[in-house]
Amino acid sequence: MKSKGIFITGTDTGVGKSIMSAGLARLLLNRGVSVGVFKPVASGGSVSEDGKLLQKAAKLPDSAYAGIVPIHYKQPLAPWVASWKEGKVDLAKVEKAYQKAKASCDFLIVEGVGGIQVPIARNFFVTDWMLKWKLPVLVVARAGLGTINHTLLTVETLQKRKIKVVGVLVNGYTGNGIAEQTNVKALKKLLKVPVYGPLKQNSKYRKNIDFLAGDIEKLRLKFI
Repeated sequence: MKSKGIFITGTDTGVGKSIMSAGLARLLLNRGVSVGVFKPVASGGSVSEDGKLLQKAAKLPDSAYAGIVPIHYKQPLAPWVASWKEGKVDLAKVEKAYQKAKASCDFLIVEGVGGIQVPIARNFFVTDWMLKWKLPVLVVARAGLGTINHTLLTVETLQKRKIKVVGVLVNGYTGNGIAEQTNVKALKKLLKVPVYGPLKQNSKYRKNIDFLAGDIEKLRLKFI
C-alpha cells in the first residue's frame, strides 16, 4: 500500500463516489488488506444507503454502521443547510469517529459528501477534512457532457489548497454520445494527474460488489 487511506470525492453529487468507495473496499479486502470505511456525514432518508453499501462492501456487522456514518440528516441537502432545521454538525463527534475508524484498520476509505466545496458548517467545507486528515484524494467524475469543466475546476481547487490528487476516475460510462466517447481522452490531455476509466454504468454493481471490485481491478489503479 502506498498510503494508509484515501478520500473519495466527486465533481458533483450522484457521480458514483459510493460505488467507487465500495468497490475499492472490497478489492482491497479480497487482497487480504484490513479495510475500514467511513462517511463523515450523510443526508437523505432515515438511513444512509451509501453508508450501508460501505458496511456491506467491507463485510462489517450492522453494529458498525453508527461508526461508519456518525452524522445523518433526513433532508437530502448539503449538511450545513440541513442543519438549519436538524441541528448543526457535531465536528467533534465526527473527528472522534474518524480516529476510531482509522485505528481499526490498516487502510481507511473515506467517502466525501457531494463535491469538494459542499459546506459542512458555515466556515467548514469538505476540503477542510481532506486537509485535517492529510489524505490523498481520488476524484470521481461523471462520463457525460459537462464533466471536463467540473473536473478541471475540482482538480485545480484541490491543488491550490495543496491537497494531493492521486487521480481522476471517470464513472458511469454508457457509450452514448460523442462527449462520453471523447471525455477521457480530453481529460488525459488536460490534466497532469492520472485519469482512469471509464468505468461502465452497471446496475449489478450494488448487488454484486465482488463483480464491481473485479471491474475496478482492471483499471490498474496506481495508488493502491
